[in-house]
Amino acid sequence: MVLTSFGLKNVPANVVLLVEEDIGDVKGVFFRKISSDALTMGKRVYYISTRSSEKDIIEELKVFGITEMPEKFTIIGNFSDHVALLDMCYRRHKLSNRLYGDVNGPLHNITDADVCIIDMFSSLLIHEDIEVISETIEALINISRQEDITFLLSADTGILPERAEKIVRSMVDGVIQFRTEYIGGKINRYINIPKMKGSLPLTKMIAYNVTSQGITMDTRERVG
Repeated sequence: MVLTSFGLKNVPANVVLLVEEDIGDVKGVFFRKISSDALTMGKRVYYISTRSSEKDIIEELKVFGITEMPEKFTIIGNFSDHVALLDMCYRRHKLSNRLYGDVNGPLHNITDADVCIIDMFSSLLIHEDIEVISETIEALINISRQEDITFLLSADTGILPERAEKIVRSMVDGVIQFRTEYIGGKINRYINIPKMKGSLPLTKMIAYNVTSQGITMDTRERVG
């Protein structure tokens, strides 16, 4: 089978996936596509972002045909309270209104989600030690299994210490890496999937392009 596009259908259910990128924000495009796919399929989506506001995310989703805020879509924008995330993980219970920093804000129960995106996961744990990071991943894996949730965690390579990055990659169910190469004045972009639960590892990196429809695979063979 030739892989022509990349979205939710390429992601297993009830797993914790790490989405890494060396430079840029292709993973942001990927998450918007995942959200659009999930909502189209009637799934419930939680989108927690440390980098974008709720308004920005809604605006960007219009490219994928999401013109109104669906009832099954919860966005927590400009999120910076890593303590709330750790509290949720350690206690295995709902994300409270602390996520908005507004005592009058609605409660957000993460166990209601089918798909939960945490972007950027690595920046939330940048000041934590390796033990806390590994326990957080372990908790997310447990929640994923118990509550049938697919977690997608984003990371820019180099944000966490190298040992912490290796531990996270070893613990999660799958790793998706967006790579960018600059050769001879050209920009080449590749997807590398070194591990994915339920699938054999790919034998080579997949070239891709970013379009208004998301991420499409470049099936041409590249030389040089």
